[in-house]
Formats: sequence, C-alpha cells, structure tokens
Amino acid sequence: MTKSRCHSIAKRLPVYVFISFFVLILLALSITFNRVESRMIDDYRRMADGVTNLMIDAVDPDKLDYYIEKNYSSPEYLSIMKYFYQLKANYPDVFYMYVYRFYKDEHGQPMGKIIIDLEDEYTDTPNQVSIDWVGSLYDVLEPFASKIDELITSREPVYDTAFSQDDGYLLSFAKPFFDKDGNYAASACVDFSMQELHAQNIRFIATLGVLLLMVSAVVFVISIFVLRRMVTKPLLLISNAVSSFKYDSEEDHSSNLEALKKLGIKSNNEIGILYDALFTAEKDSAFNLSNFKKAENEIHIKDKKITALGDLALRDSMTRVGNKAAYTAKISELRDDEQYGIVLMDANNLKMVNDTYGHDAGDEYLKGCCKILCDVFTHSPVFRIGGDEFAAILKGRDFENRLVLVGTAKERFRKSWNENKNDPVHRYSGSIGMADSTICKTVRETIKTADDNMYQDKRSFKDMYGSYR
Repeated sequence: MTKSRCHSIAKRLPVYVFISFFVLILLALSITFNRVESRMIDDYRRMADGVTNLMIDAVDPDKLDYYIEKNYSSPEYLSIMKYFYQLKANYPDVFYMYVYRFYKDEHGQPMGKIIIDLEDEYTDTPNQVSIDWVGSLYDVLEPFASKIDELITSREPVYDTAFSQDDGYLLSFAKPFFDKDGNYAASACVDFSMQELHAQNIRFIATLGVLLLMVSAVVFVISIFVLRRMVTKPLLLISNAVSSFKYDSEEDHSSNLEALKKLGIKSNNEIGILYDALFTAEKDSAFNLSNFKKAENEIHIKDKKITALGDLALRDSMTRVGNKAAYTAKISELRDDEQYGIVLMDANNLKMVNDTYGHDAGDEYLKGCCKILCDVFTHSPVFRIGGDEFAAILKGRDFENRLVLVGTAKERFRKSWNENKNDPVHRYSGSIGMADSTICKTVRETIKTADDNMYQDKRSFKDMYGSYR
C-alpha cells in the first residue's frame, strides 16, 4: 500500500504542477485582457464624450423643431450636417453620428425622433427618402431601450458596449442636452467601432499566452526535474525500503538498518531530516528489541503476581470464597432495575463446636457449611461476609431457579443436622434468608429483606432445637 501511494505521488505531482502553471497562465491572461479591454473602453468613452460635446456646441437646442421641419432646406441644418461629417472624418472609428429625441409613448414603449442622422457621406442634394427620414419615429433598440428612463432624465451621459454580427464591437454613447429652460431637448449620440482594437487586444493576449506557455514549459521541466531529484525520488526510495521492513526479530531489525544504509540519502533538507530520523528510530528500535522480550517476561510475571495478590485480597483465606470486600464490590455493581437475588446464610451451633472441640474444629465446621452453599448455588458467587455469615448473589440460571435452590439448600442443612450418628463437627446447619428484585425496589431493601428472612429462619431453628448460644 505504501509503495503504491509513493508511486502515485511521483506521477501526480507533475500533473499538479502543470495544472497550477496552466491555471496561473489563464488567470494572468484573463486579468490582462480585462484590463486592456477596460482601458480600451475608457479611451473610447473619453473620445465619445469629446465628440458629443462638439456636436452639442453646434446645435441650438431651442431650434430642434425648426431643424425637423426645414431639415435639408435650411442652410443652418446643412451647415450642422457638414460639420458633423467633418467630425466623423476626423474620428475614423466613428460608425454612426446622430441626434435623437428619446421619449416613451403612452404605452411606455421607448421611442426616438430623428433630428440628425448621418449617412455614409455628405450631399447637398439628398433624395426624398433622406428628407422624409428627418422627424420620423422609430422603436428604440438595445443598448438604449433598457436605459430609456436614464436617457430622458439623467444629466450624465449614457453608454454601453455591444456586439453585432454586422458592426462588430461598438461603444454606443448618448449625451443629453437641454433647452434654455433646462428641460431635456435631445441626445447627441455616437457609435464607435472597437472591432479593430478589440482584435488587436486578442492578438496581443494570444501572443502573450504563447510566450507565457513557452516560459512556463521551461520552468515546468526544470521544476519537475528538481522535484524528482530532491523530493519524489528520495521519498520513493524510502517508501520502498520501509514497505519491506519486518519487526519480528533482531535479525529483521538488522536487515531494516542495512536497507536504510544502502539508500545513502545525503540531502540537507526536510527529506534528509526525515531519513535521519527514520534511521535513528530504527536503530533505537533494534537496540531496544533485545531487552523487549526480557521486559515482557518480567511484566508478565509481575502481572501474574499482582493478579494473584488481587485475588487473595478479595478471597477469604479459610473458605476460599469471596470475602467481605469482594461482596461489597459486587453489591455496588448491582442496579435497582436489573434482576437479581441475594441469599444470606448464618451458621448454626458454631459456638458450641468452638467451645467443645476447639477453634480448628469450628473452622472445619464453617468450611462444611460453606461447601453446601457452594454446591447448591453453582452458578453464583459465594462470599464469607462475617465470622459465621455467608452470602450468595443470584443471577441468570440461579436467579430463575432461586426458590427451588433455596429449598434445596435448606433441605441439605436439615438432613446434615439430623445425621445423629455423625459427630457434631460434621452435622452442618445454617439459617437461610433470601430476597430478590421482584419484591424489593432497591438493593438496600433487598439486603434488608434477605437479612430479616434469615433471622426469622434462625429463630425457627432455635425454637425447634434450642441454642447453645
């Protein structure tokens, strides 16, 4: 898996570098083209502003209706037309020059009334079509149709750029002028062709793109060579060596160190630091492995001793069942909402055995009582919780059969006590009380109920047989 991943890095890194170069080139070309186009539009906008100012200076805004009525029959109108043609000749990129009065009809439709509209070239004797054209109306088209409110209310020029199949890239510029009362009179309009300059911008960007690609190709090749030499090749060597490492024995670690030595990486960079760190780590690992087995054995032995000590700490030394500490820990694990039963047993007649036969006989007597309890509750932990007191915590199978098992334990003690031919040391007797979570709400209540039942059983034993105590 490691080897495959390193091969993947070696193959993908050139692709990432190439994509980075390509994206940077596209970004640079896009920014440059937008800047050049923006400068071009600003230049044409300034020229359009100058041209429309000259047009407005030549037109009397209070005579627009007169110009419409007389048009070509008026010397003043012809003089304005001739001047406009001269302006157009001085600005070879001007496509159209015209003076329109923009407004909205009763339906809100953008409309324009033609006051002056230059044709291809000037003539003193226009045909009737040209004469009739002055004063006619037409539906305003884009880019001015959507700007009709701005055209007739704003005191600032309105301009936009557009592309058409017939005229190419155009800058359309309309500057309003006003009559003596300050009311909107008409707009001086000019359309500049930006087609040639736009084409030049594209050729410039294309040339720049080719140069950037050539330079980037050289830089790319050098970068890939350096990356392979300084990064991917050393990483691949380290990866191949590490992928064959084994760690089971001291011989495996010696082989690992030998494989790293053969790489001979001397780089004084991050790769070299990584190689040195890996070599040092493997060397330390080999050094420590010889002590690992010994340490593991010592830990295992100590763990056994600790386990044994822990087991002794929770076990009654005489009966070998759980002691009071084990019982307390087990009780603390019980939850009020789970199913369990608690059996308490108190050995009967122990004082008589101790007083008559000695404490060693008393210990044998307690062991016999405990054995009966263990034999009956085979699937439950049994604890010695006092001098002659024992307990069992019932769960699972023993809990399900708790009533039968308690009855069995009582019957075993009864039979043992009634074996009159046996000596008193082996006539085992114990009083038993049991309670469970089906009749008690809490663990404390269960213990208390089991203890009460056990003492009730003990009173019955005393009433029947009397007590040496």
